[in-house]
Amino acid sequence: MEKLSRSEQKRLDIHKAALAEFKEKSFAGASMDAIAERAAVSKRTVYNHFESKEALFQAVTESFWQLSKDVTNVEYDPAQDIVVQLENIAEAMWQLYAQADFIEKARVLLAEYIRQPQLIEQMIQQVSEKEKGLSRFLAQAHQAGVLQIDDLRMAETQFWGLCKAFAFWPVVFQMNDYSNQRAQIIRNNVQMFVCQYRCRKTT
Repeated sequence: MEKLSRSEQKRLDIHKAALAEFKEKSFAGASMDAIAERAAVSKRTVYNHFESKEALFQAVTESFWQLSKDVTNVEYDPAQDIVVQLENIAEAMWQLYAQADFIEKARVLLAEYIRQPQLIEQMIQQVSEKEKGLSRFLAQAHQAGVLQIDDLRMAETQFWGLCKAFAFWPVVFQMNDYSNQRAQIIRNNVQMFVCQYRCRKTT
């Protein structure tokens, strides 16, 4: 792994400190002074990287959605079975949801969305902008005649929902652990999805 520059490391430290501050005190209760103290940098250094607390919260949010985008940033391969490709995407998503730092960010952001409902609209816009990978993949499979998708956005949402029902929400809320059934769940979810969009009958 390439070593971070001093400036990059400070920015990362500020980012981590902000996440901890937002978690403990919420966005409204957090302060740039406290974030600077947590990051062991000066307040001026914080402002050199982020012009405001809002910009810093935005950076935390964007880093969260970027991780989701990266997981699905793949091209459809006509030489490979669509089931195998979708299972690989679902597996990569499950691995992402198993990462403690990703879930930590999810909990912080969800808490803020509850405290500040107006942030939901911004979040939805970010999702539509950031999660282009899966949408593009499904569009390519549709164009290749492998999947028959009339509503691309709905199909994308359904696939994410199938994955998150077992791999994301139970972890976020510390409920059931489905990790031992991971392979079977992924296989079943993909079969359901493909059956809907490849095997359905036209009426």
